[in-house]
Amino acid sequence: MRIILIIVISLISFCNFASSKEKLLPNTLLEIKVIENWEPVKNFQKFKEYSKKTPMRDYYKRKDKELNCFNRIKNVDPYPKNDNSHQAWFTCQSYLHFAGINNPQIIGDILLHWASAKKDPMIVKRVSGYNVAGYDIPSTIGTFAQFYAVWHKEINYTKQERQLVDKYLVQKLFDQKFKVLNKGTRKCNIKKLKSIYSKNTGTNNCGNIRMKVAVGEIMLGFRLENQELLDKGHEDIYVVQAFINKDGININHASRGANTVNYSWEYTGYSSILAEVYKPVGYDYFEHTFPRGAKVKDYLKFNYRLLKDFKLTAEWAKRNVGSMFEPYKNISKLTQAEYLQTEYAENVYSFEYGDREFIKAHPRFTKKYMPEVYSSVSEEEIKNFYKSREGLISANKGVSSYGLYIGNN
Repeated sequence: MRIILIIVISLISFCNFASSKEKLLPNTLLEIKVIENWEPVKNFQKFKEYSKKTPMRDYYKRKDKELNCFNRIKNVDPYPKNDNSHQAWFTCQSYLHFAGINNPQIIGDILLHWASAKKDPMIVKRVSGYNVAGYDIPSTIGTFAQFYAVWHKEINYTKQERQLVDKYLVQKLFDQKFKVLNKGTRKCNIKKLKSIYSKNTGTNNCGNIRMKVAVGEIMLGFRLENQELLDKGHEDIYVVQAFINKDGININHASRGANTVNYSWEYTGYSSILAEVYKPVGYDYFEHTFPRGAKVKDYLKFNYRLLKDFKLTAEWAKRNVGSMFEPYKNISKLTQAEYLQTEYAENVYSFEYGDREFIKAHPRFTKKYMPEVYSSVSEEEIKNFYKSREGLISANKGVSSYGLYIGNN
C-alpha cells in the first residue's frame, strides 16, 4: 500500500512538473511605457552618415529597372498572387529599403499614396490556394512602419499629410490580426510548443509576419507616443517568442527542414534592432526573459553556435514544417564542410568571412557577452564590411541593427 502511495505521489509530482513546463512567464514587456520625444538613436547624424554609405547591390539596381519597384509597391500592381509576383514584391521591398536610406522620401511618398487613396490598395483579398498577398502585404506594412519610425523627421510632409500618414499606419497595424493562411486551419497554440508541428497549424500566425509587424508597432508606438500601439506590439511579439524554448531555440524556425539555419539566422537581427530601440527607455533587451525562460542573450549565443554546427537543430529540422520541397534529408547526412558548399549555406550567411557578419549584426551583444569574438576583428573592419545582409537591411527588416548601433555608440 505504501509503495502504491509513493508511486501515485510521484506521478502527481511528475504531472505537476510537466504541466508547469507549459506555463508561460508573464509578458514583462507590457510594463514598458512610451516616453516624450523618443528617438531611435542618440546621434542621428552619425546614423544617417553611416546609412548613406551603405552600398546597394547591383542586383537590386537591375531588378528595379526590370520591375519598376516604386510604382509596383505604391500601386500594389501587379497584385502579389503567385510565386513569381511574390518574388518580385519581395525583391522590390528590399530595393526600396536600400533606396530609402539615401532618400527617405521614397518610402514617405508611397505611404502618403496609400493613406490618400480612395480605395486602400494594401488590402489582402480572399483567394483560393496559396495566399501570397496574405504574407507580402502585412510584412511590408511592418517593415515600412519600422523605416518610418526611424526616418520620421527626414520625410517632408505638410502637417495634414503627416497626420494622414500617421493615422493610416497606426490603423493598418491595429488591423493586423494574423489570420491563418493557406492550408492551415488553426492558429498557433502558444501554450504547446509541439503544436507548431501540426499540418493544421498556420505557422505564420506566430511567426515571421507577426514579428515584422510587431517590431513596426513597437517602434511606431514609441515614435508617436502611442501606448496602445506599443502594447499591441508587445502582445504580438510575445506570441512569436512563446515558441523559443528554454534553451533559446526558436522551434518555429528550427523546424524548417533544410532551411533550418536560414530561418533561424535571418530573424536574429531583430534582437539587436530592439536592443537599440529600447536603449532610450533604459531597458536592457539582451537580459529580457522569453515566455519559456530563456533570455535574449541565450537565444543569440545558440544561434552563433548553430552557424558553426548546422546539426544542432536536427531534432526539429527533420519535422520539415512548411518545407515539403526543401526537406531536411537534403542535408542531414552532410558534414559541416559539405553543408557550407550547398545553396542552403550560400544564401544564408557569409561563412567565408568568419565571424564578421555575426559581429556586424550584433555588435553590442558580441562586445558585452562574447568579447573574444568581438575583439577578433577591428571595429573599422566591421564598419566597412558590406558582404552581409544582416547588420544592414533586407526585405525582412526595414532598418539596420548596425546603423542604429553606430548612432547610439
